[in-house]
Amino acid sequence: MRWLFCLLFALPGFAQLQPQIVCDATAEPLQIRSEGLTELAGVVALNCTGAASQTVSGSLTLFVSRPVTNRLSGESVDVRMTLENPVGVEQQILGSALLINANTVTFPIFSFTMPANGQAILRISNVRVAVAPNLERSAVTAQLSTDGRTGIGIRNSLVTIAVPMRGLYANTTVARILCRGSNLPEEISFTDLIQAGTVASSLRVTEGMPASFTKRAPGTQNGVRVMLKYSGFPATARVFVPDVVVGSSGATPTSGGDFGMTVSGGVYGPTLQGSLLLARVPNPDVNGGGDTPVFNPAAVTQNTTFNSVSEVRLQNGQGWAVYEVMDSNAYSIETAQIPTFVSLPANTPEAIASAAVSFAPISTVGTASTSQPILRFLNVPPPVDCTVLRDCNQPYFPRLFVDGQQLSFTAPQGRAGFYQKYVRILNDNGGLMVWSATPQYTSGANWLKVSPEAGTNNATVIVSAVPEKLAKGVYTANLMIDAGPIAGTRVLPVTLTVTDPLPDPPVVTSAGPFVVGSFAIITGRRLVGEAVRVTLDGMEAQVMKRNVTTTEDTLTVLVPIELGRRTSAQLQITRDNVLSAMQTVQFAAAAPTILPAGIYNQNGDVNSQAVPELTGNYLVVYATGLPQPAFGKITARIHDREIEVPAYAGPVQGVPGVQQVNFQIPGDLPTMSTEVRVCGAGVDNPAERVCSKPVLAWIQRPPETDGQ
Repeated sequence: MRWLFCLLFALPGFAQLQPQIVCDATAEPLQIRSEGLTELAGVVALNCTGAASQTVSGSLTLFVSRPVTNRLSGESVDVRMTLENPVGVEQQILGSALLINANTVTFPIFSFTMPANGQAILRISNVRVAVAPNLERSAVTAQLSTDGRTGIGIRNSLVTIAVPMRGLYANTTVARILCRGSNLPEEISFTDLIQAGTVASSLRVTEGMPASFTKRAPGTQNGVRVMLKYSGFPATARVFVPDVVVGSSGATPTSGGDFGMTVSGGVYGPTLQGSLLLARVPNPDVNGGGDTPVFNPAAVTQNTTFNSVSEVRLQNGQGWAVYEVMDSNAYSIETAQIPTFVSLPANTPEAIASAAVSFAPISTVGTASTSQPILRFLNVPPPVDCTVLRDCNQPYFPRLFVDGQQLSFTAPQGRAGFYQKYVRILNDNGGLMVWSATPQYTSGANWLKVSPEAGTNNATVIVSAVPEKLAKGVYTANLMIDAGPIAGTRVLPVTLTVTDPLPDPPVVTSAGPFVVGSFAIITGRRLVGEAVRVTLDGMEAQVMKRNVTTTEDTLTVLVPIELGRRTSAQLQITRDNVLSAMQTVQFAAAAPTILPAGIYNQNGDVNSQAVPELTGNYLVVYATGLPQPAFGKITARIHDREIEVPAYAGPVQGVPGVQQVNFQIPGDLPTMSTEVRVCGAGVDNPAERVCSKPVLAWIQRPPETDGQ
């Protein structure tokens, strides 16, 4: 059959036949969804004039600028041709047409009788076409032609039958859903979830033009459907959505309390012009097709309140929910809010899931089909709807602020470890801002670490450069901070300069003990150089003495008193700009050591066998490693006597790191050499006293008391 029509079109002389009637082509173009694959185009009308009561025969071909996607049966599609008589009644001439190729429909030989007034109107209707978002606002046209036998002449044969526009908008291209510990009530309904404080995130869907959301029409398997595809939920998450959603034109719209709306499960009542109502499809397939909605408003005669919710089945953190339009108002742009409730056990780590929204059923079949659903749609992300609703600047939308311009790192080649900088992320408006921070490399790869990679509202992000495996050179990347299409995105340039490798770093083999305000000994390899710096938790510990041998280096440092009563710190040594590895060292409340030649008599002489001190006088002991007065207690011991309250115990003024203990020698001790110790205990554990190693001191009883 197809080759016969092609042959007839090609035969010479047919175009020169005198037409029986002359027709002017017009059309009634419709706005259609650019996401649609089976969009109903406008009616094409042929306003014909000819001799009254004559019989007109012929064929007619329609060339459409987009693929025709009607229901296919054999070679036929359900595009219709009708004749309107003088009193406005239409009669069907042909019930179907032949699909010659993807864009061409032909009505084979037909005939009709011209009305008595010599005027007739032929109408071609029910033409469905596939559009594409990249052809948005590019008109769909139809070209009409007849073969040479028809006797029908057509003027103005090119007409516009449809104008594509985006049909679906949403508050975000991909919704981010906060998942954190959230209560789940015993009775699960919309009201119960709200009252229990179950975490909810709303996704708002909006028409791009009036009548974009349409209910099921005769000859179609479904009305327009909206599909939410979820991903990224933790394994223990439970997700619930409303069974019915009342749109903005309803008596009380459904709302989880977002976008400036009052919390409500929704109230719907029938109206003359209709109002937006979405009903959940309980068991749709993965593309959002199949099954029937849970609610049909056909029998509703009065206001109906909705409160039921259903759980979304999740597998590996993924699932979907599908809603079908059950009612709408064709004369206004409508919007609807779909809350998603998420419950997680307490103390579950916070996570960010996502929801992508699109029209459904989803398909990639953009040609006439024997089985694909009508309606069906491409899976394309929607633009943001605040531009349609004009509320982009409202306080319920977040706004991203990033405290930082660019990040620059310099590191030696082959150096282990990482280099850190900090970026503050702030929500400079209202609502919940869910953001992500992702490195995008322009040279090199995997040399940046970001923590955390995602979060909500305000946070400080640690950006770490890891140069260890990179060759010498300059590496660049961008840190993309994305808070969604409304809150905005920021891009921070990142540069890492890898320089020549540094010499081998210092290595600490032993360190301590560490007592604040006292000296500590650090031993290791490669500790001593032109410039040496020691830090404890970032505070500088003054280097008091350096010693180098063939086997090890030794540093004597003064432990900063500002470190207070901490129990540990991170030790790091810098030698000639080369850093050691961080090392954790333990702090002690006391670790006393009497200094060499550190015992003096009351008159200031060094105590010795030749210069003993008399009993009843005072000994002065110089030590290090004793607690500072605010951090503990200092005692002394001579022979078998405990000196619980020395005359003085504390730092030596003007001599950092050294403590002084003055105590009276008991008068009843005999002349002898004896052991002297100094001891310390922290205020937290006063019973756990730590004493120094003993040092000999010489004491002598006064002559007048000898032998008594």
